[in-house]
This record gives sequence, C-alpha cells and structure tokens, in this order.
Amino acid sequence: MQEDIGTIINKGFGTWTRNLNICIPFVLNFVLNGLLMAVAFTIFVGLFIVPELSSAGLDPELISPEQMIEIFSSVLSEQLRAIIAGFIVIIPLMMLIQSYFTAGAIGMSKNAAETGNTYLKDMWHSANQNVFNLFLTKILIALIMLAGIVFIVPGALAVEDFDLLLANPTEAAGSMIWLTIGLLIWMLYIIAVNVMLSISEYALVVDRLDPITALETGFKFFLNNKFVVLFLWIILVALSVFISIIGEFVSSIQVFATIWTFVDFAISIAVISPLTTILWTRLLLDRSGRKMYDTAELLMYP
Repeated sequence: MQEDIGTIINKGFGTWTRNLNICIPFVLNFVLNGLLMAVAFTIFVGLFIVPELSSAGLDPELISPEQMIEIFSSVLSEQLRAIIAGFIVIIPLMMLIQSYFTAGAIGMSKNAAETGNTYLKDMWHSANQNVFNLFLTKILIALIMLAGIVFIVPGALAVEDFDLLLANPTEAAGSMIWLTIGLLIWMLYIIAVNVMLSISEYALVVDRLDPITALETGFKFFLNNKFVVLFLWIILVALSVFISIIGEFVSSIQVFATIWTFVDFAISIAVISPLTTILWTRLLLDRSGRKMYDTAELLMYP
C-alpha cells in the first residue's frame, strides 16, 4: 500500500533523526568546493591582480576599497576571455564534486529507508558507482533549462540598443516589457523542468540508470505521481523560504546577525539538504513498491 504524503514526511523525518550522518556528504561537498573556489581565487589574484598592483606601484596594504574595485573592473574587462575560460573549467569541477557527494547521500538515504541504518561506507560505494552518470545527468538538465533562453529572444530582438536601455530604461519601456515577459516565462519554464525531473537524479542512483533513462524515468514518474511530487516540491521550497524569512528577521538584530550566519549554515547542511534527499528517495522507493522498514518498528526493536 502506498504511503500518503504525510506518512512519507513523518517517516522520512524519523529516518533523518536516526541517521544524522547523512549530512556528512553535504559537509564534504561544501568543504571541497570551498577549497576549490579558494584555490581558483588565489590563482586569479596571483595571475591578474598582483601584476596590476605592481605595475601601478601600489601597496596592497595601503590600497583603498575604491582603488581595488577599479583594479578589479579593469582586470575583468581586459582579461574577460581568460576569466570565462577559468569558469568553464571551475564550474564542471564543482558539478563533478557535487555529483559525487549527492550520489553518496542518495545511496545512504536508500539504505536508511530500506534497512533503518546507513554508514559512511554506503556513501563511498554509491558515489563511486554513480558519480559520472549523475554528473552527465546534471549537465543534461542544465542544458534543458538553458534551452528556455529562446523565450527571451523576441524581447532581446525588440531591444535595438542595449546601451540606451541601460542608460535610460524609460525610453525603451516597450522593449523592456517584452524582455521582462520573456524572462518570467523562462523562470517558469525552469521551475517546471525542475519539478518534472525532480526525481531523475534519485532514480539514477537507486536503480543504477544511465543519464537518458534516468531523465525518462523521472518524467514518467512525475506523470504518474503529479500531485504528490508537486506537493512535496512546494513543501520543501516553502521550508527553505520560511527559514530565509526567519534569517532576514534575525539578521536585522545586530546581536544575532553573526550567530545566525552559523545557525543558517548548520540548518542548511545538517537539516534541509539531508532531509530533502531522504524524502525524495523515500517517495521514489514507496511509489516503486520497494520494501522499507517502518521507523516505528525500528524504535521498538533497535
């Protein structure tokens, strides 16, 4: 018998409280991607900013914020191609790292739902088996979302002079309206793709699928479970928005602003991300007719 959305959330929460170690993949992803960004920024400063300071005879310790902004702007305009090339290298690397640990987290969630417990070895096993296919799936989904850029083409063509639009938007109000409508449609398209393919990455890891089959499976799953998929997606988005609202309120109080930065990070890494993964994985397993342990039974017989 299929579980209703309330049962999925309740039992998924129980799985999370019993397996807090599912947050570890997300912590490792944050740390490694943070290190990658730090290395990339250090290389950027070493290759472009330091020579610029030296040629201008400026002391880095005495330079003003305005001068630094001017230097950064100059470097960005002069070295735009090199910077774009750097991003072309960095972004796929970040996606690959994220794919590795996402695959690990989904594998841990699957084992936790089926057996009641999961361990770090489950993360490494699942990550090693699915990282490349999951990476390709993320790229395909990103390309599908990017295809929605066609919605802003009419508005972009209507704008004859982008310099004029930026300098005086009121004189190009008609073109701006079409461009804005196109952007809104593109955003709605991205949301629709996100919802319809939301289960694809989980299906790929759970059933060891290839990228194309994972996308097909995810779309078919949505067609067969529209209401529950949309409802769960809305709940998870609403939870994130609710926490953001709390963050805005708490951050407005100077005393708690710094503390909230760490609290918000902890909630995102230790609660939202693992709980989201557990709920989507449980939904997939339930609707696929998989045998899962009841968390109530596990508490009775630990």
